[in-house]
Formats: sequence, C-alpha cells, structure tokens
Amino acid sequence: MPQRFIMTCFFVSLCFASAVAQAEWNHPQTKKLPHQHLGPFIKLQHGSLLAPDTKQSLLSTDQGATWEPTPLYQEPAKFHTSNERALLQTKKGTIVLAYMNLAERKFHWNDKQGGPQSDCYLPVYIVRSTDNGKSWLPPQILQDHGWCGAVRSIIQTRSGRIIVVVSQAIANPGRHVMLTYYSDDEGATWNHSNMIDLGGSGDHDGAMEGTIVELKDGRIYALIRTKFGRFWEAFSTDEGASWRTIRPSQIPASSSPAILQRLESGRIVMLWNRFRDPEHKRGRREELSIAFSDDECKTWSEPVVIARDLTPAGKKYENRVSYPYVTEVTPGELWITTMQGPVRLSLKEADFIAE
Repeated sequence: MPQRFIMTCFFVSLCFASAVAQAEWNHPQTKKLPHQHLGPFIKLQHGSLLAPDTKQSLLSTDQGATWEPTPLYQEPAKFHTSNERALLQTKKGTIVLAYMNLAERKFHWNDKQGGPQSDCYLPVYIVRSTDNGKSWLPPQILQDHGWCGAVRSIIQTRSGRIIVVVSQAIANPGRHVMLTYYSDDEGATWNHSNMIDLGGSGDHDGAMEGTIVELKDGRIYALIRTKFGRFWEAFSTDEGASWRTIRPSQIPASSSPAILQRLESGRIVMLWNRFRDPEHKRGRREELSIAFSDDECKTWSEPVVIARDLTPAGKKYENRVSYPYVTEVTPGELWITTMQGPVRLSLKEADFIAE
C-alpha cells in the first residue's frame, strides 16, 4: 500500500478520533460505564444485572464488566427487539420485557390521506422469564393493531399490578395517543386503559412516549411528550385502568420523552431534554438534564445538565443525547444511558442533591 495513502488514512483517523472525543461532554461528577450496552438494566433479586439486546438478553455478575448472552427467542428470525423498550422483575421474580417487534415494522403514513394507512404496522410484544433470564417463554402480543411509536416505561405497583405505557397512531388527522396496558397475573393476561388524546396532526404529534411512577398515595403519575413546549401530566386512581385528570405540567420540555424512576431513598428522579433557549437552540435534544422530587412530583430540584453533545448541527448524532434510561444499580448509584446519542455514564444521587 502506498505510504501516502497510509498517511492519509492515519490523518483521517486522527481527525475522526478527535471529532468523536470533542462530541460529548459529561458532568465532572459522572463516570463512564464499563460497557456500551444501551439497556434498560434491572438488578435481579440475586444481585446480577440484566439487559435486553436485539435478539438476546445480557447478564452480568460483575457490575457490568462482562456480559453473558442468552437467546430471547426460539425463532429469532421472526423477532427484533426495538431500542425503545421497558423491563422489570416482579416481586415474585418474573422478568417482563415489553418492546416493539421491528421484524414486522412497516411504516406507511400520508398526512393528506389521514395519516397512518391501513398497512402502517408495528406491534407490541411481551416476553417473560421465570428463571432469572436463563430461559424465556414464547413472546405474546400485547398490541396487535396499527403503529406503536414507543414503549419506554413499565412499573409494578404495591398491589402487584404490572403497568406498561404504550403509544398508538390513529388517523384523521394522523397523530399519536397514549394508553396503558395492565396485568394482575405476572404478565400472563392483559387489559388496557382509555386513550389519552391531546389532538395534533403529523407522525411526530399528539400524546407520545409517556413515563409513569406510582405515588405514595396509590395514584399513578404520567409525564407525556408533546409539541407544546412542556410535558403534559396525567393521573390514574385505579392503577392504570383509566386516566381522568390530564393537564399541562409545569415542566418545560423539548419534543422528546422523559424517564421517571422511584429511588431507594424515596425520591423520584427525572431525566429529560429541557427546552429553555429558543434563540440559541440550546437545551433541546443536545442537553440531558436531571432533577429530583421529594414531594411526589409536585416540585423538582434545580435541573442539572449531566451530558451534552457538542457536535455542530447536522453532524454525527444530530446533536442528540435523548431517550434516556435510568437504573439504580446499588442504593444511590444510577446508571444513565440514552437511545439517541452516546451517553453511557454513572453518577451518585448524593452528588446532585442540594444540602
């Protein structure tokens, strides 16, 4: 190989490495994770960590240093787990993974003809394990009609009910609505709530990509992505079977989703992309913020930016560090990753709580 070509490749590689190195800023009180897996992650009852991948589950017994794969599907050609997914282990030990099956995806949207067409299809499935992820039961379909744009949040309530947040595209005009599916038998059978419909028009409009948490008074609280410059919030008094109180929240947000998680301290943590400087385009999907609530989501601590994409607009990652997942791997230690962008970091809750 000519020396000039080798030197050119070397120079290009250096430039690329430098660009990647400059593309991401993380808060100095965070640390890089020892792996690049997306998650979400759960801490199993015996202490190991588990995460889904496209066609397998991953198990770590050494805090993420190494991972052992296990097939998720007996017929892998028929299934492809979406990057937007939700995972939990119930009190009885059942692992439940909810996801869209990308192997069946067909996107056909025409705003002039009402939005999602009859063959616009992306179904939602559940796959379960009853032996800590050593094997997985056959997938069962949860939502078998239309297009689901997101599955991002799943919880188990104090009563044992499992609740999954699901999106659905509806027509005339085309938009997204949010609903919840719930199970009282470890995910064997499911029912669903009413739709939360905020109107809108377009394949990125409507009520989308909700996240939920159970409040201490038993209500379920939801934050919903909108295009209104802030999240909307909703409350369920019957553990996700219906949603009656639906209103704008006081949380400014870009048109991208949040994630909520109850921590062992009792606090609730929120990760999201703020919308706070329209003039300079700062605080959209290129900044990921964290805040905590000590009063059941009524108020939040001052947001702190924990990750930022420094790449110029239109370049790699398109200025995105968005679609976050959060896992408390040990008390007060949070793993945070993003589906869009390179965020793979850990932080201590105590470092971000004002005294």
